[in-house]
Amino acid sequence: MAQAESLSNAIRALIPGARASSPPKPVWAAHAEFVSNVAGRPPLPIPVFAEAADLEDRADHFKKLLDALSVYLKVVLADAAQTVPGGLEVHHVDALLFDLTSEITGTLQQAANGLPKGRA
Repeated sequence: MAQAESLSNAIRALIPGARASSPPKPVWAAHAEFVSNVAGRPPLPIPVFAEAADLEDRADHFKKLLDALSVYLKVVLADAAQTVPGGLEVHHVDALLFDLTSEITGTLQQAANGLPKGRA
């Protein structure tokens, strides 16, 4: 979490009027955490002659990315809902992100099933 805290301070330094010592808004902290998660997990390159493990690694990358995005979106939407009289109806967003994650990882896994399992 220390990495996210220092990233939060760096982000606040770019925001006019924000001080590094002030406690971050939940949205800023969620943003910093999301950026930290994404920056810390770049996708591995897929070779020209891909094998199953290459696509499985990419599926895992997308799952982690979309899981982090889901957490971030929940915080940002909850923050926005506080300013809207009557709130926002966002309950379907979780289902959409779950479906998107399943579609992407399922598609990659299905493609991986048709590739060689290991290097000779």
